Amino acid sequence: MSSLAKIFTFFLGLCALPLIAAELLLLKDILESYFREGRWTSTPVASFGGGLLLWSAVYFFGRLPKRPYIFAHELTHALAVFLHGGDVSRFRVGSRSGSIRCNRSNLWIVLSPYFVPFYMLLWLGLWTIVDFYRPIRSHEWLLYAGTGFTWGFHLFFTVEAVHREQPDLHVAGWFFSLVVIAALNFGILSLLLGFLSPTWTLPRLLTRFGDHLYCSYRLCGQGFATLYSWASRSTPVSAPAGHR
Repeated sequence: MSSLAKIFTFFLGLCALPLIAAELLLLKDILESYFREGRWTSTPVASFGGGLLLWSAVYFFGRLPKRPYIFAHELTHALAVFLHGGDVSRFRVGSRSGSIRCNRSNLWIVLSPYFVPFYMLLWLGLWTIVDFYRPIRSHEWLLYAGTGFTWGFHLFFTVEAVHREQPDLHVAGWFFSLVVIAALNFGILSLLLGFLSPTWTLPRLLTRFGDHLYCSYRLCGQGFATLYSWASRSTPVSAPAGHR
């Protein structure tokens, strides 16, 4: 990646920071509404939280093999390649690392495992198929608990992979890659938590997010304007030289 491209992606990453701020504000609104409206004890929210806590206990107190995550990581890469019209000629999964060989690569192919919760999507897909042929709505709590558990799997291993500074993150620039990963994961989490409560409809989520996004960029614009004004006043202006 050329130096000019790195500068450009770094600038794009900076421009996207208010987007992340808006997502965090939306998450705050959703969580506050859970406690204010008493939703935190409802079946969807409590089950999702229980599944997430269970995964946290498994992660911190269990000895987990890395192969399931590595398999999902490389398979997500491969599926992203296929979706972009490419071919995969090698697929390798080891106990500590994995890799694929393909004839196509771009930002989304490289970063897809870091924001696509593979096992969560697999769980939701299996639940939908089973429920279609044999309704299991009476065990709906299991759907939410499994979603929380598999989301925790994705979240914890993604943070661990980012902490190890995977080579994937340097393709488009480390800072820009982190911003993209954070923005997409916060967005998915906002949708998940919003759908757990009937009061958070999609139009309400989008409206609240739009309000926060507008305020975030407006505050950034005001901050840059203030900084520019201060820098302009602080820079001495040289007087023009006189003529002889």
